[in-house]
Amino acid sequence: MFRPVRPRRVTQEIVRQIQDLMGLGMLPPGCKLPPERDMAQQLGVSRPTLREAIGILEHMGLLKSVQGDGTYVLNAAERCLLDPLQALITGSEERMVELAEFRTEVESWAASLAAQRAEPSDLKLMEEVLEEMEKEIARGNPVHQLDAEFHMILARAAHNAVYYHVANTIFNLLAQVTKVSHEKIFRGPKEQMALLDEHKGIYGAVSQRDPQKARELMREHLFRTENWFRKSLQRGSEMEERDEKGRTLQ
Repeated sequence: MFRPVRPRRVTQEIVRQIQDLMGLGMLPPGCKLPPERDMAQQLGVSRPTLREAIGILEHMGLLKSVQGDGTYVLNAAERCLLDPLQALITGSEERMVELAEFRTEVESWAASLAAQRAEPSDLKLMEEVLEEMEKEIARGNPVHQLDAEFHMILARAAHNAVYYHVANTIFNLLAQVTKVSHEKIFRGPKEQMALLDEHKGIYGAVSQRDPQKARELMREHLFRTENWFRKSLQRGSEMEERDEKGRTLQ
């Protein structure tokens, strides 16, 4: 995974390599780094030099060392994005509509990137998730977690480090949107098979290297959920308006 570094500015080169691997998803959040001895050998540096680089990354909030366990990769965007974003969205139907709207636009763009940049390993992971979804649907089991997993694999397949970390940070929020869509829209076996076909279509466009088709299919796929949230908000507003009129007439 690691490669020997040049003698000049060794510490900075180690920091850059680890950041690059994080950005590419090869060292994802929660991943444990190899033992210090192995890393130092792969990098061709001394262990004190490696410790210095890891200390810099810890100070940057990218790594965390756990005594007696090892060093773990942290989510680069989590601390600055997740808490305020969750506070903004939780309990607000209007913000959920905006989250669904955001997801439609940004994932459509990501799908077009994936069609240009996905590697064979990315496509293999997508295939495996689709196969598992088909099996679980046949068994009558919920598949919203596999659905969300497919979208995260596609996020990594876009090979845009900034987008991947943002997507990973708000994964749980997007998974909530997915769960609601399965409960309200894709409830029965027929609807779930139609959903699976949509995912297969997106995978097909990505594997065939067709960015425009991948973008269009992803937009169609996600707009249905976005539209459901929008209509739900509208129905809620109309009910509140009727209740308000009723109180006024009393």
